[in-house]
Amino acid sequence: MTSTPERQMRRRILTLTLAAAVLAAAGAVAGWWWLIGIGVWVLIMAFLLEMIYRP
Repeated sequence: MTSTPERQMRRRILTLTLAAAVLAAAGAVAGWWWLIGIGVWVLIMAFLLEMIYRP
């Protein structure tokens, strides 16, 4: 069983990844490049957090 801090970090990473997907998809539908860019940066942040935080 994983400890509580590991679950919280995993939840944050998943939340950032889902938010990035939603932002990028909404930007693609609306044709707004800036919204796609924000989604890409959020995805990069989620991947960096995953790489840095390895319990």
